[in-house]
Amino acid sequence: MSIQDHLMADETPHGLGILAEYDYAQLEIRILALASGDDQLIEDINSGRDMHTVFASKIFDKPEEEITKTERRTAKTFSFELQYGGGAENMAKRWGVPVSLTETFIEEYYQRYPKIKKYQKRAARAASDTLIHMGDRRDGVSVPRYYVPSIWEDEEGKPLTQYAVIGSLSKKGIPYPPPTQVKNYPIQGAGADIMLMMLNKLSREIRHTSAWLINTVHDSVLCEITDSKNGEHQGLLQKIADILSTVPEELKKNYGVDSPIEFPVDYSTGYTLTEVKKKA
Repeated sequence: MSIQDHLMADETPHGLGILAEYDYAQLEIRILALASGDDQLIEDINSGRDMHTVFASKIFDKPEEEITKTERRTAKTFSFELQYGGGAENMAKRWGVPVSLTETFIEEYYQRYPKIKKYQKRAARAASDTLIHMGDRRDGVSVPRYYVPSIWEDEEGKPLTQYAVIGSLSKKGIPYPPPTQVKNYPIQGAGADIMLMMLNKLSREIRHTSAWLINTVHDSVLCEITDSKNGEHQGLLQKIADILSTVPEELKKNYGVDSPIEFPVDYSTGYTLTEVKKKA
């Protein structure tokens, strides 16, 4: 039986260690707080509130303690859609809900976090200033190219990296950058930067332990740790979580960023991947 078969099996595998999946809590919302500097969002995150429940409370006009799992999931979906440039009509059509519901969410969202909209407008203006024509074509038609700035900047305030995107032309032939990518790429790009940064640190610090990395998916890390009858692996489980939680320290070291928020990590364990997922 292959390792993958063992991971997905329902029975406890022999000869394999404990699997531990580490997840960053609401990573992209935290990155959005870094990018926008929105005081209310930073305060909400630091208060320990579940942000998706906060959003759901606003959408459904209910106290947070009365929000159902379905309502929280809806709010989570809406917040991601909005970060990715979704509009009220498209969001409503995609998820089969009234437009009035998505309109309420967008209105409440930007009222509570006004600096997010300001950040998104700044990013759009910065991208617009990079307009170039390099012969890119879509469906046989020449289209413009833009560069969306990352959220990381040097000492002069210039972006450390940029993301090349293909723009569009209005009916009057006026070029404009794609709004979805302008909102989405800097946040997801920063998430990828953080994950790579922390994986490098983790691989260095567990090199001589009984733990090793198996895989990563988005904002989660899967490790395997040799089991021990005396429970020594428990300390290693927490050590990995502690290492992955040092994002603010690494942001300061690598990007000169003083993070106003923490980046906590949760983890679940099991002898099979199925068991791990059930506990997550």
